[in-house]
Amino acid sequence: MNRSVIFWASLLLLAVELAIFAFVTLHLDAGLKTEMRDGQPFGNCLKEEFEIVGLAWLAMTCLAFVGAVLSLFKKSKWLWLAAFVLPVIVATTLAKYQEDRFPACWERPAEAK
Repeated sequence: MNRSVIFWASLLLLAVELAIFAFVTLHLDAGLKTEMRDGQPFGNCLKEEFEIVGLAWLAMTCLAFVGAVLSLFKKSKWLWLAAFVLPVIVATTLAKYQEDRFPACWERPAEAK
């Protein structure tokens, strides 16, 4: 009985985490980052949308932590651990790449002197 509860709870956590992962990865460039044209940023953004994506990322990270703890009680520990940790690693890497390539629209570059 206990193993069955852990198994289904893990599957439910993983499903919710992957849904949040899809939301975060699909909204990395939803008006939050600004492209550069001729050295000047363009595009519109809302800080509120940025905050929503940030909260979703935090929720995904918390679910990954809980799932990783639950995976300690399963037979294939490393497989479940990877299943919970990999989405967080991928989302963080994509966000860092996006941040380096396109600055946030409220972070304007310094004026050329």
